[in-house]
Amino acid sequence: MCVIIHKPAGVAIPPALLVASASLNRDGWGLMGFDVGGQLLLRRSERVAINDLLEVEEQYRQAELVLHLRMLTRGSTHSENIHPLWVEGGSFLMHNGTLDGLDTPEPGRSDSWHLASTVLRPLLRRDPELLEQPAFVELVEMALGRRNRAVLLHQPTRRIHIFNRASGAEIGGLWCSSTRWIDSRHFSLPDAPQPQERSFKTDHLHFI
Repeated sequence: MCVIIHKPAGVAIPPALLVASASLNRDGWGLMGFDVGGQLLLRRSERVAINDLLEVEEQYRQAELVLHLRMLTRGSTHSENIHPLWVEGGSFLMHNGTLDGLDTPEPGRSDSWHLASTVLRPLLRRDPELLEQPAFVELVEMALGRRNRAVLLHQPTRRIHIFNRASGAEIGGLWCSSTRWIDSRHFSLPDAPQPQERSFKTDHLHFI
């Protein structure tokens, strides 16, 4: 599981929310969006350091951006699994959840990587205008299921599409894909749609 935060232009992300998100999602972070001039923003890091996140938030406060903090569930910690994931042309994906029915034949690659590479890429390569068709968006949301959320940035149209938005949480002008992995010790949400975790439970620990 992971956390995705969509920040509209000019809206600040509270430092406590960044601290709470980084506390439980330590397997890399990335951002995508558009600066005030409409230019594409892309950044990825294997190292989750709160000072870096606070600096980035301040630097891009006037921009529209999407931030992804990863908790490894499938695949490896390899940098190619860090979001945003390239899909096709100027399209990039961020995903939160677990895709149980998706084949993942590439060793070490996450289910999110396979979603971007083996499902969305062939479709958008064949028809780049699919994202503008409500029926396609509805089909993607049905395929994902309510337990999965995704954000797809399309550079040619300068648009950011949120799939299964209603399954996330609206927090002070921000959209968060989930509240489950936002540490309540740092940022408590009394009306969180999913219970907030304070620490890793034993059934979430995997020993190799």
